[in-house]
Amino acid sequence: MVKIDVRKLISFGKGSYIISMPKSWIEKNNLKKGDLISVNDDGFELTLSANQQEKKLDFKEIDIDSKNKDIEMLKAEIVSSYLNGYDTINISFEANSKDTQKIKDVIRNLSGLEIMEQTSTRIVAKNLININEISINNIIRRMDIITRAMMEDTILCLRGNCHYDSIHHRDTDVNRLYFLGYRVIKNAIVNPRIAKSLGIEPWHLHSDKLIILRLEKIADRQKRISRYLYTANLDRATLTELDKIHTDIAESYNNVMKSYYNKDKQISFQIEVTNKDRTTSCDKFLEKYTNTHANLKNKTTNSDLVAVAKIVENLKATAVEIRNIARTVLCYE
Repeated sequence: MVKIDVRKLISFGKGSYIISMPKSWIEKNNLKKGDLISVNDDGFELTLSANQQEKKLDFKEIDIDSKNKDIEMLKAEIVSSYLNGYDTINISFEANSKDTQKIKDVIRNLSGLEIMEQTSTRIVAKNLININEISINNIIRRMDIITRAMMEDTILCLRGNCHYDSIHHRDTDVNRLYFLGYRVIKNAIVNPRIAKSLGIEPWHLHSDKLIILRLEKIADRQKRISRYLYTANLDRATLTELDKIHTDIAESYNNVMKSYYNKDKQISFQIEVTNKDRTTSCDKFLEKYTNTHANLKNKTTNSDLVAVAKIVENLKATAVEIRNIARTVLCYE
């Protein structure tokens, strides 16, 4: 429900009228007494906007103490600080800490965040990217290109030519782009100036956030599928059936991204209505494989059964994320 704030018009002198401004809007745009407000007369509507002259945004800095924290907790704090728009992250730790290299690896996986200072007890990382110059569309396209390559390489795994390390490194690249996109979008939602400089409406900020989230999840699923294929010892007939299922899902991915770029709802409608067929084919394959191997009593067969179940789980999850992208496209006007 849209809430409309009604303000009383007050006479001021002989030729002017004034209204009070919402305090929340003043604070959100970092305005103060004496700042200029742009007024656009559009007939029935009068649009007020903060002066377009760029204001220096507040510099944000945070201190993180690694004492008594494991590396996963530290990673969560560093990533959270990055996503929340901190420009400088100061990380303190005990001298000769064994986690120093792991902390540096976390920082290097965050686009634009660079280590500017390092001592035996402290690392200072600073953001060097101007988010006003980052294109969300470019981030999505780069994530898409990498994800397509991951899907193609995962199919090669099914055909006996698996390069899992390459797929794993590409997933790291997708994660870097996801974190950067999330940081830009969150800052644009919080700060209207950034959104205006990017030329993106609030709804598109929200939908782009959903798209980069879906792409990150699809890439992550490809990494997991390829890992299970790399470690399992599946027979050729099983790999051939999985290849057929995965190729169909990969085709639907290519179609949904075409739908996204062209805002083609007909393609998205088709993906929506046929998604159940793809997930059902996964279930039928797993049921068939389980029934065939259920009576075999050896450890190798059991471990392969677990691997196949995990592969099918991630194939279904990929199909669902593709459908979710289609649903986002269907919400466009």
